[in-house]
Amino acid sequence: MRGTLRRLTTGRDLIFSELIPDQVIPVEIRPGAAGNDERHPAQVPRGGVAFMTETPSLSRYDIVVVSAPDEARTRSMLPIVQELHRRDHRITYLTTQEFAAQAVALGVDVLVHQPCPAYGPHAEPRECAGRADPSGVEDTLDCLEEICADFADDVPDLVLYETSNRIVARLLTCRWNRPAVQIFPSFAWPDALVHDDAPAREAEAEVWRADLPEYTRKRLARFLSPAEHPSVSAGDFYTRAEPLSIALLPRAFQADGDLFDSRVAFVGPCIPERRMDERWSPPANGLPIVFLALDPELCDAGPAFLQNVVDALAGHPLHVVVTTDGDVDGWPQGKDLPPNVEVHVRAPRAVVLRWAAAYICHPDLNSVMESLYFNTPLVAVPRSDSERAVADRVAELGLGVQLPPEAAAPEQLVDALLTLLADLDTRCRVRALQREARRAGGARRAADEIECYLEWIYEP
Repeated sequence: MRGTLRRLTTGRDLIFSELIPDQVIPVEIRPGAAGNDERHPAQVPRGGVAFMTETPSLSRYDIVVVSAPDEARTRSMLPIVQELHRRDHRITYLTTQEFAAQAVALGVDVLVHQPCPAYGPHAEPRECAGRADPSGVEDTLDCLEEICADFADDVPDLVLYETSNRIVARLLTCRWNRPAVQIFPSFAWPDALVHDDAPAREAEAEVWRADLPEYTRKRLARFLSPAEHPSVSAGDFYTRAEPLSIALLPRAFQADGDLFDSRVAFVGPCIPERRMDERWSPPANGLPIVFLALDPELCDAGPAFLQNVVDALAGHPLHVVVTTDGDVDGWPQGKDLPPNVEVHVRAPRAVVLRWAAAYICHPDLNSVMESLYFNTPLVAVPRSDSERAVADRVAELGLGVQLPPEAAAPEQLVDALLTLLADLDTRCRVRALQREARRAGGARRAADEIECYLEWIYEP
């Protein structure tokens, strides 16, 4: 059964359960219209420049944001959404119930839906080789039909999406004949470096389609029937290079960053604004602050692991701030804690990092970018392939220490931390990257790039 879509607005929930006939604003493609444009040829959408035959009624634009139901990705997307909302763009934020409240707090419209199927790991989602999963395609079409029914004749001007949601977002762009901007919350993919290879993409699409039952193929064709190019290939969803993508890291942190052209804007970290409930003050003891955020299960360690790490750190002239990201049962409380240790279920990361001398963490890119933004070197303990790639880059650039989980025993963590705190060269390198990260522009630069792209696309 399909999940119910709900648009959350101030004071009311509107429930949409019936499909509304499609009303799609057509797109006029003018081949060669970009001949006098100064943009790089690679930035021209496939087939020419897309000029909408109906321009927006206001100077601002309607933008639908397709966000992953994931804490790290939501945290990095919301500052961009907030900045676009401030500039009077109308934002509709698509997410699941779990993350709806965070977007509602910004004052934007929120469309709640059931989670769509995941198409491969977040770190390596580009390949569409192998057999297609018919049930996954059906679930995706269920979700898409509900979204289209909710928008009906109110089709947005732009789809802004995070990479792990590219299948849903790109099908929407094809159905609506609308442009899209992709957000890379981690490293930019090499897809953004290459031009389209139509024959290879179509061959790939034939293999992909052949795995689908006839009913599913027909349903997909019906969904895409209003599209400008209804025979769109599977390659469009896996390896399409958007005319504009935004990477949430400075170019210097991207491997081979100099190879990317202006289709990718490296805007650096987008730091959420401090909320009123995010309160934390540094202690009066004047000790260097160490922020510890490790999950014992993800270190292949027992429940006593984190306590053993804290005990080992507490014996040194450091102030340790621990976030357990969950239950604190079994931890000493109040006066039973060492005077230089404090334990939180969830500590306000951006607030603590402003004061921290070092950060011990599992290095997803969002955490690393916040750490570098606040000039904090890292002890990185990767737990997945994507985090290992980030930790490798931290080590390559000399921004901290990398320890695999099997080598992250309490004594080894303490040794790595003390070495890091005494390393002035590392602190200088972190400081240099902090300057680049802040100069990259963050959410304001991302909003500038999106606005420029919209003005270019909708030029009369």
